[in-house]
Amino acid sequence: MENNTTEFLLEIGTEEIPAGYIPPALDFLKNALHERLDSKLLFHGEIKNAGTPRRLAVHVQDLALKQPDREIKIMGPPARIAFNPDGTPAKAALGFAKRNNVSVDQLKVEETKKGAYLCIKKTELGKPAIELLAVLLPRLLADIPFPKAMRWGTGKFRFARPIRWIVSLIGNEVVPFEAAGLFSDRITYGHRFMSKGPIILESASFEEYKGLLKEAFCICDVITRKETLVEGAQEAVKAYSGYLLEDNELLELNTFLTEFPSAVCGSFDEKFLRLPDPVLITCMKEHQKYFAVTDRDGKLMANFVAINNTLSPKPDLVKNGHQRVLTARLSDAEFFFKEDTKRKLEDFVPELAGMIFHQGLGTLLDKTQRVQKISEFLASELSPRDLQTVRRAAWLCKADLCTEMVGEFPTLQGIMGREYAMLSGEDPTVASAIKEHYLPIRSGGELPRTMPGVLLSIADKIDTIVSTFAIGLKPTGTQDPYALRRQALGIIHILLARKLDLSLKALINESINTLGGVLSEIPASLHDDITGFFKKRYTIDLISRGLDYDVVEAAVRADFDSLFDCYQRALAINAARKLPEFEPISIAFKRVMNILKGFPGGEVDNNLFEEPQEKVLHGAFIQVKEQIYPLLRPETGQTCPDAEQYKEALLLLLSLKPHIDDFFDNVMVMVEDEKLRENRLALLWMIAKLFLKIGDLSTIVVTENQD
Repeated sequence: MENNTTEFLLEIGTEEIPAGYIPPALDFLKNALHERLDSKLLFHGEIKNAGTPRRLAVHVQDLALKQPDREIKIMGPPARIAFNPDGTPAKAALGFAKRNNVSVDQLKVEETKKGAYLCIKKTELGKPAIELLAVLLPRLLADIPFPKAMRWGTGKFRFARPIRWIVSLIGNEVVPFEAAGLFSDRITYGHRFMSKGPIILESASFEEYKGLLKEAFCICDVITRKETLVEGAQEAVKAYSGYLLEDNELLELNTFLTEFPSAVCGSFDEKFLRLPDPVLITCMKEHQKYFAVTDRDGKLMANFVAINNTLSPKPDLVKNGHQRVLTARLSDAEFFFKEDTKRKLEDFVPELAGMIFHQGLGTLLDKTQRVQKISEFLASELSPRDLQTVRRAAWLCKADLCTEMVGEFPTLQGIMGREYAMLSGEDPTVASAIKEHYLPIRSGGELPRTMPGVLLSIADKIDTIVSTFAIGLKPTGTQDPYALRRQALGIIHILLARKLDLSLKALINESINTLGGVLSEIPASLHDDITGFFKKRYTIDLISRGLDYDVVEAAVRADFDSLFDCYQRALAINAARKLPEFEPISIAFKRVMNILKGFPGGEVDNNLFEEPQEKVLHGAFIQVKEQIYPLLRPETGQTCPDAEQYKEALLLLLSLKPHIDDFFDNVMVMVEDEKLRENRLALLWMIAKLFLKIGDLSTIVVTENQD
């Protein structure tokens, strides 16, 4: 039986692409090719990618050789105008047949909702895959996104780096197309220095492709190259009885800096071990891309592992070169450390007055003073016993920005602050808070572990958000240069993880109040703008935790002040939603809210009840209210009711459903008598207020029709 599928291989050969550009480009190639093949009805099997600094490749298994043939229907004019009274084809029918290259005999009449229409049914032959790919691939190359792209020569094509060759094979045939001034071919190249010359690929076989490149000293498969790198590094440290310090970020970087990784373990003078571990690790990692080495107990050794992209005939010469370079770097770090430690950390604080935080927002000393005030407010609200610690940590938290070490290695901010604080004799809790106030560094990253660190982190982040908003630098859809979204998420994650019942309104107000010293005018909409910004980030975050949008909206719309309390209410609503009586009560509540639009509220007068359903509903409400209020008071040690307490309260509210239904079925609310109308509205208003202590159920989307 004829085989109707084959393999497809695309390789884009380039000058060395920056390591950070490669993984996103490979992901795009894989996903975009999948989508575009599907859109062309070219059925296929698994799609895999491969990549090195000099190539981006994608392979398709079991690609259909052609599109399937398909039956198509082309609708024409109404039948009533397509034929003459005597049944012969009219001008409309003749024209329709001619435009579609068919005879009049092939025209059919089909009944539709709009009446009888002419139509043509014919088979459209599928196009060959090679023909479709020839059109699809140039656009695919042009669409690969890079942080920065360039043009070269006289061409207008943009890419991360100049393209030097293109391989495009379907089976054993070349898919012909042109891109970046080059024509696709079957010729690829191995390692720039160790391979012997061009490699001619006979087919699109992925295994053949990887095997030939490996013979040419190029491991194109990313996972295999990473495993080779780790195995080589671990083997290299065995000679020193050491262990490779795990660093996934550095491993990823070296994987995409090399085509044929080769590890060498070197050493440095043990005197440098007197430097703090973060300094040694950062010095090796940031400038040299070296791995640190530890002993069995995890203590740093005077060794490192360098990853080379070539196999040298003189490995000792290579190792000595790495050692000389690292020694120079470590000597610089030692000098910086000695200079910095001639002074106490506190002595650097005045120098913050000479460092601009942002034009219009003063210096880093101004920011330090604002953060100190906000953190003192937070301590008084959440942890009074930590007030002195937080005050001291806030004063010192930015001081290390003035040190030589952080000037050379900015990623050590906070880390060196902790080290220098300890060497200056500061309390360990102060030192820890200095380091932790930058956490979390990234979304989903480590959170502060100590309460002073928590308070200082929140204070620093809210000041950055509020002050940046105050001068009009709000994030846009695609731009967030000051990482305000990350700062807001950091606050949200800290509050939820630590179960802190903090008023967001009070926090924003406190931060706004501290701006008086640097801004003469505060925008009137500032508080609302920041609240809306937090609300959007908060909603997205809760949805990512598995909560439905309408559930989150119900909790947020009822009260968006304490983010932890709001989360507990959302969890309660989400749990109660599974009950059969939940959707009916949400429909009833929506009806209540619609009637109450514009009603300012009021007191209920029992003497004005005329219908028995009014009295029954009011009595049931009072009974439920008396049961609910104890649930809404935090227990000892709690900051606010938990999700289970809110759920129990919500279940009690659900019991009002039959009484609310009877009320609406038998009582006219909007009567002409003003006193009766106001009293009945007041009754509904009291019920709505009790519901709103948990959530606005009018936002809940009803999934089924209710009787």
